Formats: sequence, structure tokens, C-alpha cells
Amino acid sequence: MDILFHDVLELKQRVMPALKLRKKELQKQNRILSEEEIWNYFVEHSWKNAYQLSLSKMVDEILNSEISILDTK
Repeated sequence: MDILFHDVLELKQRVMPALKLRKKELQKQNRILSEEEIWNYFVEHSWKNAYQLSLSKMVDEILNSEISILDTK
């Protein structure tokens, strides 16, 4: 069953728990990034040319990405 989203804001709200968790994990390692900065990184770099990404794949990337990748602001 495919989950369809009406807009990017709705999708962002669905992955927000993963963004918040990732932010907390980064803070424990003295890396300060907002949920918005983490989201923007993936939208602009990882998912820019992606086609039919699943929600689970997006959450997996948010939670398991290399920290050094996220520091490229």
C-alpha cells in the first residue's frame, strides 16, 4: 500500500519524529543542527533527484546518515 502526500509540508510532518530524534542524537555529540537544517540537507542533496522514495527509506536516511555529511551547511 502506497502512502500519498498532498504536499511537501505534509510529508515533512510525517518524518518530523525522525528529524527530532536525529537532532537530539546530534546534540549529544555537540553538533547543533535544527530539524529544518537536517530536512533541508536531505531535500537539497540526498533526495533532490530521487524518484518514488518510500517513507521508510527517508526515515532510515535521516536516522542513519553520517554526521559529517550533515555538517556541510
